[in-house]
Amino acid sequence: MQAPANPIFTTSCRDMPLLARHSAGGAARRVVLALALASVTLAATPAPPAPGAPLAAATPPAPGPAAADEFAADECAAEGGEDDGSCELSLRQLRGERIQAAALTAPNGGPGPYGFDMSDLNSHLKAFDDVDTVDEASDDADSSRGSEYKPWNAELVQPSGAPLFEFYMYRAVSDETYAPLNVNTASLGGVLWYLQHEVVIQYPRKFGISRIKRMKVKMRATDALVQLGMHFGPRFAFDKGQCTGPFVCGREEEKGEAPQPKFCDGGFEKKYEADIMAANGKPFDGPYEWSKFGYFVGCNKLGSYPFPMYEVYYENATWYSLPGPCPSKQFNEHSKACVARQPGGMCKGEPTGAGDCTWSYEEVGEVLLDDLIGISVDKLHKEGGREYNPLTDKGTKLSFWNGINTTSANTERMRALTDLFEEKYPKQTRDEALPPPPCDFNFGVFYKEFWWKAPFSGKCAKPSSKCYDMANWGKTDGIYGHPEWYPGLTADSPIEEFIQLLYMQGKEDCPHRPCGIKPEEPEEPQEE
Repeated sequence: MQAPANPIFTTSCRDMPLLARHSAGGAARRVVLALALASVTLAATPAPPAPGAPLAAATPPAPGPAAADEFAADECAAEGGEDDGSCELSLRQLRGERIQAAALTAPNGGPGPYGFDMSDLNSHLKAFDDVDTVDEASDDADSSRGSEYKPWNAELVQPSGAPLFEFYMYRAVSDETYAPLNVNTASLGGVLWYLQHEVVIQYPRKFGISRIKRMKVKMRATDALVQLGMHFGPRFAFDKGQCTGPFVCGREEEKGEAPQPKFCDGGFEKKYEADIMAANGKPFDGPYEWSKFGYFVGCNKLGSYPFPMYEVYYENATWYSLPGPCPSKQFNEHSKACVARQPGGMCKGEPTGAGDCTWSYEEVGEVLLDDLIGISVDKLHKEGGREYNPLTDKGTKLSFWNGINTTSANTERMRALTDLFEEKYPKQTRDEALPPPPCDFNFGVFYKEFWWKAPFSGKCAKPSSKCYDMANWGKTDGIYGHPEWYPGLTADSPIEEFIQLLYMQGKEDCPHRPCGIKPEEPEEPQEE
C-alpha cells in the first residue's frame, strides 16, 4: 500500500491553498491578515473566557503528588508498566504530566504511519534508563527524573489554573492503526467536511481511507495562553509527524507601513530564531509559538485562518493539531535526545496545563465509511455508481453526499454519523452531549508583538524624560495591574527592557531603542 503524504487526516498541507503563506504576494497577504484582525483590539487583552454550561466543567487542576521513588514505582508496577518498560519514565510522566514512549506504539502493536515500523519504539526511546537521577533531598513537586524539558518560558514547568475540557475528536484513517501523535484531527463537522472535499471525490478513496475513529480528549491550556484569553493556539500542519507550521519567522516591513508577522512553511529552521527574539534580546528556543506558550492543542475553525478562508456549511467545523514528542522531525528520525528535549504536550491521565502536559486521549471507537453511506464503495463502483462528483454536487446511484453547501443536508450527515456511533456504542455519550469548547484562537492577539517593531531595528539613543517616566511607571505600577501589557517582562526586568518594549510598540515619546541592551546569540543546536 502506498503511504500517504501527511497525517492531516492523512492529507498534506500542500493540498491546501493556504492564503496567508509567506510565498504569497504582500498585498494579498495584507488582505488576509486584515480580515483576521478586523475585530481585534491589539492594545487590550481580553479576560479569559469562562467555560459555558454546555461545555466541560471547569475543573481545577489536580495537585501533583509527592515526587517519591517508592510511590512512582508502586504506581507503575500496579499498572503493569514493568512489562513494557514504562516504569523507566520520569516522575513527571508517571504523575500524568508527560508521556512519550508508552504512547508511541500503535494500539494493536502494528506498523506506524507511512510504513515506519513503530513496534519497537518503546525500547528505542528508553532514554531515561541511562540518565535518570533524582535529588532525594528535593521536595519540589515539579522535579523530574531525566527530563530535559527546559522551556524558554520557565513558568511552563508549572501546572496551570486553566479549566479542564473533555470532548470528542475524530480522524479519517485507512486500515492502518497508529497513535494520534503529531497529527491533525477534527470535530464531527470538520471530519465530514474533509471527507467530502478531499476523500470521497475519487475512487479508490484518497489514501485508502475507510474508517472514522473517535477519541475522547482531555485538554488543559497553559497559563501563558489563558492570559491571552485563549485555550487553543494556532492549528499547525504535520507532514509524516513533522510540524510544518506555518510558523512565525520574523517581521515584514515595507517603507512607510507598520510591521506585520511573516510566516514560513516547512519545518522550523534555526536561522529563524534571530528574527523572532523577544523584547529583552533573548532569542526564542525554537518556534515562538511553543517557546512562549507550551505545546498547546491548536484549533482552526473552518472558514478562518489558516484554511479554508471561505464560508463552510458544516456547523462547528474545526480542525485540531495534537503535538506529541519530537515534533520537529519526521517519525523515522526520532531519537531519545529529541524526545527528551521536545516532549510535546501529550500526557498520561489528567493534563496539568504545564507546557509539556496539555492533552491526553482515549480511543473510544470507530465506524466504517461504507456503513455511513449504506453501501460498499467497491460494490457501488462495480455497479457504475460514483460516491460524489464535486462538479455536479451529487453522487451517481448514491445521494448521501449531495448538497455540499447546503446546511440542512450537512446537518443530516452529521446526525447520521452520530447515530452510527450510538448504534455501535450505545453506552457512550452522544457527540452533541459532549461538545468541544469554542475554537477561541485569536490570530491578532496571539501574534500581536509581531506588529511591533523588531527589538533591535533603528538606531539607539538616550530616552527622553517622558519615555523614561512611562517605562518607570510600567516597572513600578503597570506591571502589577496589567502584566499582559508587558509580555516577557517582570518587575525585576531592567528599565531598559521597558523602554525597548515601548519603542517596539511605537510609542511617540520613545522613538529610539535604548543603547544598553544587546541581542543574545542563539544557542548552537544540540545533536539529537
